[in-house]
Amino acid sequence: MVLPGNRTTPGQRPDTAALVSIIQLMNDSSRPARKTSSFAAMLRDLREARSLTQQELAAAAGLSVDAVSALERGRRTQPQPRTVRSLASALQLRDADRIALLSALGRAGDGALEMPPRTLTPHRPSPPAVPVFGRDDEVAEIVAALRTTRGRLVTLTGPGGVGKTTIALVVANMVAADHPGGVYFADLTNVTDPDDVVAVMARAAGSHADTVTGLGAHLAGAPVLLVLDNLERVTACGPQLVELLAASPDAVILATSRVPLRVRREREVRIAPLGPAAAVRLFDERLAAAGVPPSPGSEDDGAVAQLCRRADGLPLAIELLAAGAARLGPRALLKWVDQLPDLPVAGPRDLPARQRTMAATVEWSCRILGPAARRLLPRLAMVPGSFSLNTVDAIAAPDATGAAGAAGALAELIEHSLVTRSDDAGPAGRFRLLEPVRRYALKTLEPADRTQVRRSVARWALRAAREQGARIRGHGDMTAVEQIEVDRHVLRLGFDQLVDDYRHDDAAELLWSVWLPLWMTGHTHEGLAWTDRLHEDALSERARARWLVARAGFNRVAADLFVTAERAMRLAERIDDASLAAEAAIFASAAALRLEDFDGSEALLARAEAHVKTRLDVERDVWAAVHVPIGRGDGALLRGDRSAAARHWRAAAATAQELGSGFSVAAVLAECAQAARGEGRLDDAAVMLAVAGELVPRRDGHRPGAHLAGVAAAVAADLGDVVSAQWWEGVAGSAAPLDTDELGERFRELVRRADTVSGRD
Repeated sequence: MVLPGNRTTPGQRPDTAALVSIIQLMNDSSRPARKTSSFAAMLRDLREARSLTQQELAAAAGLSVDAVSALERGRRTQPQPRTVRSLASALQLRDADRIALLSALGRAGDGALEMPPRTLTPHRPSPPAVPVFGRDDEVAEIVAALRTTRGRLVTLTGPGGVGKTTIALVVANMVAADHPGGVYFADLTNVTDPDDVVAVMARAAGSHADTVTGLGAHLAGAPVLLVLDNLERVTACGPQLVELLAASPDAVILATSRVPLRVRREREVRIAPLGPAAAVRLFDERLAAAGVPPSPGSEDDGAVAQLCRRADGLPLAIELLAAGAARLGPRALLKWVDQLPDLPVAGPRDLPARQRTMAATVEWSCRILGPAARRLLPRLAMVPGSFSLNTVDAIAAPDATGAAGAAGALAELIEHSLVTRSDDAGPAGRFRLLEPVRRYALKTLEPADRTQVRRSVARWALRAAREQGARIRGHGDMTAVEQIEVDRHVLRLGFDQLVDDYRHDDAAELLWSVWLPLWMTGHTHEGLAWTDRLHEDALSERARARWLVARAGFNRVAADLFVTAERAMRLAERIDDASLAAEAAIFASAAALRLEDFDGSEALLARAEAHVKTRLDVERDVWAAVHVPIGRGDGALLRGDRSAAARHWRAAAATAQELGSGFSVAAVLAECAQAARGEGRLDDAAVMLAVAGELVPRRDGHRPGAHLAGVAAAVAADLGDVVSAQWWEGVAGSAAPLDTDELGERFRELVRRADTVSGRD
């Protein structure tokens, strides 16, 4: 409102007479009665709206806590004008709120109004309070963005506690010379109304303005950098920032926020957690700052590395863990950290209250989530490790509006940096919660929701296991093996829930569906632990046969394997399940080979072959069809006939190709070579690797698979050939194509070396 005779220019505050006139108009008895609040109630409401405690307001206003408390309780009704002005400044009130607060005092407020124009001191950023590690690349990217981004608005986003403010302060000090008009810092943590952002920015720049026009006029012609910290609760101010930059061509804004502003001028730079080395350096530095310098090479090194992994590279979490380790010791803290609702040592007192624990930091982020995302977050926390979008669909809240609703909630969690993309390799995109976020969110999940989520995961796991298992057995689809590998922890969660719900037959089906990919990826010990959760007395005949086949697949003791596999074969034959019978016969044959019963092994393979033919007449069963000749090759090798062994393995590869299978016989031979190496049969392992090298698909640039090369490196090391071991390790980690002739010669040399060591030459 501008009164006649009291006009103002943009950015200039109305004079005292105008403010008095405004109050008089507000209290004019000729106007309709207006409900007014007491000064005490209004002061309390203004403080709570900014999420300030009485202690925090008192500190900001330079008053005692007792003085603030007395004013809010109405015990003190005639505060000094200086006190009122201090409170208004500490609350960062816009003019309208300031006038309303003063008017609540009636005539006592006139003295507060009659004050000289305030001279504001610009707020310039200070250097970071702690050393910064591992951020050189991010700092360089942000500096370049500030100098080249056309919109002149750069926003640093990332999860709470990742160090956005610290990085912004580092950058601000680095580029200060680029901005001779000044570098100003505005903390927007306690601002909840986007309309208040401009006024807070203006005060930071030393201006009384509370409009974009006024602040733009104040900054006109000045090459300034405005650092705006913690914008996540007022991202709706984005259009005002764009308007300000249009009005101030020489101004640049560097903002920090847990979510982007989503305006077209914005250049977003996401700040990721620290890498392992930088995380350990920060942990050690904070230990040293607490008077407990680390001892390199001590037993604490491993504990510190594990604590940094629990922190998931979040600098705030690392700092809080280091504070606890300084009191308890790293190893003791590691032992108890998962059993404590929060760390036993509070964070530094110079941090805001919302950052003195990781729980408070995550809670701060959760406050600004929408309802669907807020419901989904604790449900996702039930899943350890990474998960796919299909898993999200399975465990979303029942009232989520289908896949689109679940995807939208997930997108919001990603935007708020509570969910991040996973580094897991896999055929589809995967996501995960940072571990500190997951631990907090899991504690907020209601018991009834927890059970519902586990049952949803169980339904998804059984369906996924059936689908992936069928793709592996029927088509030799190796991408399905990869999918089982990355979803292993989710499948285990579903399996455990099926057992807990006494759905034993379903649990046995899930187990049988995934035993093969678990075996192929080396998780035999984990697979045996799964089988131990089921008891055959609680299973139907078909479920018992499946359970026995899976148990045989994971068993490494030849005598136990033979007994288990033979039982499974006879039971499968009785219920007329050719697929189960073929698998069981193949296992029994392998056990007979280890027991040196060559004739018995061949008879069992012939039995398996008959079952395979029956099965293939009805439905594809590539795995069994290929493993019969693989088993015959193993038998020939153990009898010393290497040429016959290679012939059978080549026949297995030809069978896979004939059936149009992506099944890799070379991958199976690599696993067999690993098993032979474990039994000390280095010469047999070398022969298997040499044939596997011939059978690797040539579409990948004449390179052996990384796993195959890794096994070859291990065999070479066991043979004492360090140079060859290093060469194979290089092949395993390289994407460069290899010459086929050189590769073949390397495998033949491995065989010759193994024969020499074993005494065959």
